[in-house]
Amino acid sequence: MTVAMAPPKISSVRLIVCYAAILGTLPYLTLKASWVTGGSLGLRDPSFVDSDLMLFANLVTGGMDVVAVILALAFTYSWGRRIPAPLVLFPIWIGTGLLAPIVLDLPVIVADLTTAQLTEMPLENWVWAVVYGGFAWQGVLLLTAFVLYARDRWWFVVTGTVKPGTIGVAGLLGIVAALVSAIGHSIWAFGPGGIAARGQDVVLAVLGVLAAIALANVSRGRFWPRLVLVWTGAGAMAGTGVWGLFSSLTMGSTGHAAVLAVQVIGGVLMMTSILRRLPVVEQAT
Repeated sequence: MTVAMAPPKISSVRLIVCYAAILGTLPYLTLKASWVTGGSLGLRDPSFVDSDLMLFANLVTGGMDVVAVILALAFTYSWGRRIPAPLVLFPIWIGTGLLAPIVLDLPVIVADLTTAQLTEMPLENWVWAVVYGGFAWQGVLLLTAFVLYARDRWWFVVTGTVKPGTIGVAGLLGIVAALVSAIGHSIWAFGPGGIAARGQDVVLAVLGVLAAIALANVSRGRFWPRLVLVWTGAGAMAGTGVWGLFSSLTMGSTGHAAVLAVQVIGGVLMMTSILRRLPVVEQAT
């Protein structure tokens, strides 16, 4: 007679992290649901969301938070370990790239929200606090859930060391793209005719350069610190670059599109380069 084995018990910590992360998506999803269905929650000017373009944008951004909910559940329950790795890694990589800069930039965002008078904007002031507060909340808790999940599923990455090797053409091109995008952000922020510096742009440039340094250091050593650094830096390049392209193209402003495209390509190349090192990860003795 075959005896069915009970699934492994999920720790209370993982359950708390999972549902706390999901809780952080609810305010944003509530706003998006209201706007998509014709509501005016948080809007000074309801016509702001009346266009087909804004309907599409709200569906896309609301859908991104739905994906965050699914990921939080997948990182917690046993069925999530049966999902093919690319279907898990790609969305959380992009999510890391979008959320990590907001978490790191939170003091600047809070200062702006407490000092700036946003009366000219079509949204109520509290909407900005809800949106960015929710993103920061998700950034901390969703990434915590992913770390716990990755530790169980890919334990050899945590305990392994990386053999000396080369970063290849993809890594070299990724480093160049990281530096180009960092220079581009600096010119926009501080150069003649540039825009006012945003903390997120500075964080993006720093993460890109740090990721390039991590890729260049190919000596033997623990693999996971380099992976974390490149994962975050390359994800920030790709995630914020894609979002910047989406925003600029939908708003008809393509002046920065070239640098943003280089930024996205560079992030993908750097991530590709570091993933190529996974086959040479060896277990620490």
